[in-house]
Amino acid sequence: MIPAQTNPHRRRLVVGALVTVLTGTLGMLLIDGTMLPASAAPSVTPKATVSISGWNLTLPVDSSGCQCGSAEQLSPAAIKSPWLTRASDGSLVFWAPTKGATTPNSAHPRTELVSTSSFAGDSSSTHTLTATLSIQKLPPANDIIVGQIHGGGSSSSIPLLLLHYNSGSLDVWVRPTPSTGSQKVATLVTGVPLNKSFSYTISETGSSMHVSTTYGGSTKSTTIALGSGFDGMTLRFQAGDYQQSDANSSSTEGGKLTITALSQS
Repeated sequence: MIPAQTNPHRRRLVVGALVTVLTGTLGMLLIDGTMLPASAAPSVTPKATVSISGWNLTLPVDSSGCQCGSAEQLSPAAIKSPWLTRASDGSLVFWAPTKGATTPNSAHPRTELVSTSSFAGDSSSTHTLTATLSIQKLPPANDIIVGQIHGGGSSSSIPLLLLHYNSGSLDVWVRPTPSTGSQKVATLVTGVPLNKSFSYTISETGSSMHVSTTYGGSTKSTTIALGSGFDGMTLRFQAGDYQQSDANSSSTEGGKLTITALSQS
């Protein structure tokens, strides 16, 4: 006698039907032979992918991939391992080593998004950048610029407003005029540890700029006058990992952060 063959497809159908019946009649689930309340079924959290549409990307390497010389800019932005990668939850992971290429007028390698949209200083419209992020690693300077209002076009070497994460503090720096250096005008939050999420909003309307930060359920903000020298200047947003240690030869030092939400308008 040849033993009867078991139909695996039939087995799966029967088990599936049993789960359905038990769920519908008893409010129970049969999982791996164990009866569980239907409410114990694992939930699925939707993954939100952080978009890089509308951005270019400045890299800590030159056009040949060397961590030296003049920084390359990808137009448009694209995932570029190991400098910019995407985590399984859709967030963006930025790595900016201290050994790297730099942009003109800067001694600090960066992995930073640069907006492809620009606006005029002192315009009547409101322009806003928002982000949620966490810092995983700091460079020796313990300082990363995570968001900026920056000059564009012929003024691309002039930063206007910079938000620094410095040893756990969120500091706002502003350049009063195009020809003077940046000055710290406010410390909004202190004690933000590594690997803890925080958010910021940077906006410009007319003759003023506004920065707010949120951490641990507390929001702090400041408003700063736009220097008259910036009236009509082409401006843009920049966001990411502009670490503040000078370029060196270290193979391990640098700044690392993860952005879980990002938008500009």
